[in-house]
Amino acid sequence: MYDPGVGRDWPLTGRVEELRFIDQATWRAGGPKGVVLAGASGVGKTRLAQEVLARAVQRGMATRWVSSTASARGLPLGAFAGLLGTVGGDPAQVLRQGIDSLLAGTGRAGVMVGVDDAHLLDELSALLVHQLVLHKAVTMVVTVRTREPAVDAVSALWKDGLLKRLEVQPLSDPETGALLEAVSDGPVDSASAARMAALTSGNALFLRHLVNGELESGRLRAVGGVWRWPGEVTLSPGLADLVEARMGRLSSQVRDVVDVLALGEPLGAGVLTRLTDAAAVEEAEARGLVRVERDARGLRARLTHPLYGEVQRAGIGTLRARRLRGRIATALANTSGGSADDTLRRAVLSVESGLEPDPALLTEAAGRAAQLCDMRLAERIGRAAVAAGGGFQAQMIVVSAVGGLSRYPDVEVEMAALTALAGTDAELVRATVT
Repeated sequence: MYDPGVGRDWPLTGRVEELRFIDQATWRAGGPKGVVLAGASGVGKTRLAQEVLARAVQRGMATRWVSSTASARGLPLGAFAGLLGTVGGDPAQVLRQGIDSLLAGTGRAGVMVGVDDAHLLDELSALLVHQLVLHKAVTMVVTVRTREPAVDAVSALWKDGLLKRLEVQPLSDPETGALLEAVSDGPVDSASAARMAALTSGNALFLRHLVNGELESGRLRAVGGVWRWPGEVTLSPGLADLVEARMGRLSSQVRDVVDVLALGEPLGAGVLTRLTDAAAVEEAEARGLVRVERDARGLRARLTHPLYGEVQRAGIGTLRARRLRGRIATALANTSGGSADDTLRRAVLSVESGLEPDPALLTEAAGRAAQLCDMRLAERIGRAAVAAGGGFQAQMIVVSAVGGLSRYPDVEVEMAALTALAGTDAELVRATVT
């Protein structure tokens, strides 16, 4: 697998339906030609737009590429500074000169202009884009970030029906797997691909940085000709910076909301508002950090992206994390109608908190983990239950878990401990049969 940090673009994988939609919008007869690609940061809008321009070159068109930035927004025509010559005069003259400059040297096939992050355009640049859309020799490909405000001349592109708007969706799990295969020198283990897809939630930019970091660390490596990844994440500084930038600045109240969910999601909305500030929960949802969905048990809150939790957990101090886990576990215990899965979550949180261990809770949770065939978790909680005084039943779960993990030499040791804990003839028979 090549290093994605050495300048080569990742191939465009999937996006068949999107390219078909774009072709229809950019090659239609009559009226403005072009498309607005909208989506979240890192979803692949820019890569898709660049692919469209590359195809236009193959068809004989001239192309222009404009990258909008927050720093250039304060300058009139700041985004176009690298493409335009000297322009001046009244705004109408400036716009005419700008169009003439962009059309200079183009042939009969016309020109395709790509404008990346158009929501960051200054007013005059936005007016120039609007005028370019109306020019019959120009085809426009514009990207905007969802949930970000844009000047009227930009939002009018789709609101007034001048250009078709396409919502670029995250990569699906199969598309993520296909992309990993495409950038590798061999097949990728399906379980590894599934873990990466789940962690990045279809965000191509996050996937690229994750792969880069895991390659450099050696955790993602070829074993027997197949690329495998254990799924133990240590975020690279670059990926952590990307995720933090997407999350934005967090007030202390909103940070509490995100931290609690990072340690205990999903949580009932009522539980979350009792643990944190209700107004901060609403703000976190409005900012796209938290999503609230209804299921059979009511409203449930979780972080909108798995990497938000990874970043927050990495930054929470040990003592704060133990305190928050204890508060979450206590809140779950005080919630009526708790499920077996809530019992398991309470136990996991309790083991990693400063709460007094509850042997009955830990034993029940260890049994639930075994039922779910998570033998590592069953052993871990079972040992905590034994240490807390869970006795014979807790040790029985440890024996089953160790056997389920095929650690047969350890079974002998655990069986001896089980026999020693047998307090009745019935328990002694169970130990013997086991």
